[in-house]
Formats: sequence, structure tokens, C-alpha cells
Amino acid sequence: MQNYTTIVGIIELRSQKCSYDTVQKRYSIGSGTVTLIMNRYKQLGVSLDDLRQMESSKVEAAFYELWKPGSIHAGRAYPRRKNVHRLGWR
Repeated sequence: MQNYTTIVGIIELRSQKCSYDTVQKRYSIGSGTVTLIMNRYKQLGVSLDDLRQMESSKVEAAFYELWKPGSIHAGRAYPRRKNVHRLGWR
């Protein structure tokens, strides 16, 4: 599990067209982690500015907790948009 700073940093670098290799070296992570974070970022449908304004624990939960077995979204590729309000985004 990556922390808030790493999650936002990965998204920022990839948004600036930095290569996967650059992002991996910067945060000492594998390409799978970069892919996972970017896929979940796209699936969540929030802007980077919205993520920056959120509490760090809510960002981390959005990227990891919602996909854990036994969560309200277990077995789904991404959380239902109607449940996004539980994270305090809208």
C-alpha cells in the first residue's frame, strides 16, 4: 500500500508524461504499482486537484480499502459512483 504523497506523486508524474521507468525509480516501486494506481485513478473519475484537497486517509482508502475483500465494493472492478459520496468527495 502506498501513502498519499506517493499516490499523488505518481499521478502527477504520469500526467506530465513521465515514463513508467522514471516514476518507478523516483518512488522505488514496480510497474504494477504504477499501473494499479493509474487505473484506479481513472476509474474513480476525480481530478488531481480534488485528490490534493482530500484528507490523506480518504485518498489512501479510495485507492486501497475500497477494493479489499469484504468491502462494499469487493468483487467489482471499481466502486460504484453512487457510493463515492461516502469518501466525502461530492
